[in-house]
Amino acid sequence: MRSDRRRVFWSRRGAFLFLVLQLARPALAEPVSPITEPRGVPGGLPPPVQVTWPDLVRLVDEHPRLAAGKLQIEAAQRGVNAARAAPNPSLAAGVGRGLPHEGGSAGLEWDLALSFPLGWLAQRAPRVAAAKAEVEVVSAQRQALRREVLLELGTLFWELFTAQTQVASLEELATQTRALVGTVQRRVQQGEVRPVEATRVEIELEQVLAELEAAQTSLTARQDRLVPWLHVPRGQVIVAAADPGVLPVAPSLEAARARLRAAHPTLRAAQARVRTRQAEVAVERQARLPALALTGFTAHELDKQSFGLGVAVDLPLWNWNSERIAQAEARLGAERQEVEATVRDLEALVVEAQAECRASVQTATRLGAQVVPRAQIAATTMEQTYQLGELSLLEVIDARRTLLEARRRYLRALSRAQIDCHRLGALVGEEPR
Repeated sequence: MRSDRRRVFWSRRGAFLFLVLQLARPALAEPVSPITEPRGVPGGLPPPVQVTWPDLVRLVDEHPRLAAGKLQIEAAQRGVNAARAAPNPSLAAGVGRGLPHEGGSAGLEWDLALSFPLGWLAQRAPRVAAAKAEVEVVSAQRQALRREVLLELGTLFWELFTAQTQVASLEELATQTRALVGTVQRRVQQGEVRPVEATRVEIELEQVLAELEAAQTSLTARQDRLVPWLHVPRGQVIVAAADPGVLPVAPSLEAARARLRAAHPTLRAAQARVRTRQAEVAVERQARLPALALTGFTAHELDKQSFGLGVAVDLPLWNWNSERIAQAEARLGAERQEVEATVRDLEALVVEAQAECRASVQTATRLGAQVVPRAQIAATTMEQTYQLGELSLLEVIDARRTLLEARRRYLRALSRAQIDCHRLGALVGEEPR
């Protein structure tokens, strides 16, 4: 009798090990996809709108702030033309009645004077340089804002992709859990397990369905946030199309720092402000020169008609513009210090962002290649083994919860890797791709 029990025991153990090896063989031969692609929309509803990341990049310039920045650039360019323009001449006219002292008759007298200012010629070059530097400042600010908007769109895109993939994963898990409920109910009817196990697996199904409903609500919210960009009706199904297996590559810290100093728009804006201040110093120093004006005049008097030329010169008796020069130089020194502070702040942010990008990519890679496939194998093996009567229901439920948590962590890591690397690209002056 004892030998028969041993043979039954070892035969079941052998079947269990054989099942594990059979399930593990395809998983080890080919990588298992850790997530499920989003499912289609049921019939009767409008087809979903598929959006790729390049689609959103093409829409970024429609942002109102970027449109405002474009107008600011146009205004600054008009300022360059205004700095080049010559000032208008001034015309002075006078008329009066002349009364001779002895004899003669009274009559009208008049005079005209046309004055051409020349002092602007000395200040023209630095004023044009200041206006050009202002164009660079506004252009760099718009470029920095464009990268911020792209980063915001990238965050929305990958959050949507994560939400829709989470919904698909939970739908698959709910389908599998329903099948498990049916298996347990059949075993209860056959008297193989206690009725309480049917209650336990039904509770597990309700928990999965509750998580699915929450994920669907979150997905709808993510879709609604992209509605203003895509110009589609609210409630339209929007699907983010992306390849989850393609992770960004984190650049080295040295390369990130080099790109930062070469092309970051915020740094370029600070450097352009320095050039603006330098031009202002030159303008104030040129203002020390006496302002000249060339005047041509004609005068009609009772006894003669006169013509002539004149020169008007400012006399710098009380003010040599020393205080304005000192003020401009102080502002120039402050802007130079701001450039240094900007470099330090950006480098500190780059160090942090590069580490976060690298860590996120490593985490997503490990979870997708090692954790999720193994959790999938374990959950499938546990369920098949339960059907053979070798395991308890609690062990099967625990394995399925482990799989769900592994998928959830992988999706969060995938989204985090994309967003962190997009942020690093924005910091070093590259548009997110």
